Amino acid sequence: MLGAVIEAVVATRDLAASIGFHTRAFGLEVLEQDAGSALLGVQGSPTGRLRLVADPDAPRTPDPRIWDIGPRLLGIYSRDLERTAAAIDAAGGASRDRVTYPYGAATLSEFVALGADGVWWTIPRAGAGHRPSPALEGDPDRLHGELHTAVLVPDDHDAAVAFFTGAGLEVLFSGEMSGEPFDRMTGMPPGAALRLTFLVPPGHAPARLEIMSFTGVDAADLSGARLGLRRLVFAAADPGAALRNLAAAGAERLGAAAVRGPAGVEIEVR
Repeated sequence: MLGAVIEAVVATRDLAASIGFHTRAFGLEVLEQDAGSALLGVQGSPTGRLRLVADPDAPRTPDPRIWDIGPRLLGIYSRDLERTAAAIDAAGGASRDRVTYPYGAATLSEFVALGADGVWWTIPRAGAGHRPSPALEGDPDRLHGELHTAVLVPDDHDAAVAFFTGAGLEVLFSGEMSGEPFDRMTGMPPGAALRLTFLVPPGHAPARLEIMSFTGVDAADLSGARLGLRRLVFAAADPGAALRNLAAAGAERLGAAAVRGPAGVEIEVR
């Protein structure tokens, strides 16, 4: 069974610039660094970390849109959306409108932003009912948590959900969203809609997984892109068994410790 996402791996042309963006925008700490990579996260939070890997020879490409197929977004909780948006913009990102909408029996305030390396970010406000976040729970003055979610945009939503539920994740929320304020939040055209399935491991530890898909958009298949979010490293009590199960479910083997799953994401298990 898969557990929490230990690391989200992002490929970058400029390692120093990417470290600078993520430390300034989200207050992440550099936990490890060598010539070709850096591990960012929050001390004391063993999961929900961000690994930046240098790929300086990758071709320059236009930034993706949120709805383009591939591993697309990362999520992080914020206690103050306006402060976070200002920090993202000052670090070189581009934040979109802050919105509030019904979410179950309550409401949720969030925004999305384009960050470094073509990675989009979803930033929900850390309200009273937020999912577990050791970083926030351990420091009442901290603005951001560790990574909250990783988001895949596959070409087959139901197949992606079945793949990950078959691997042990549980569906916590599933719904469709369209019109105001979602058009404004994501930039999708009028008449388009997004579908979201929120998946959690046992105990709901961060980072969690979201499957997002869109209708009414002209999506490009960027699942094979070299830059941006490329790999998710999941915890598992029995990594070997978890990899065998993923391969049996149709994942492509990528050596001894990883497979390729929905939306082209590489999946490593530890």
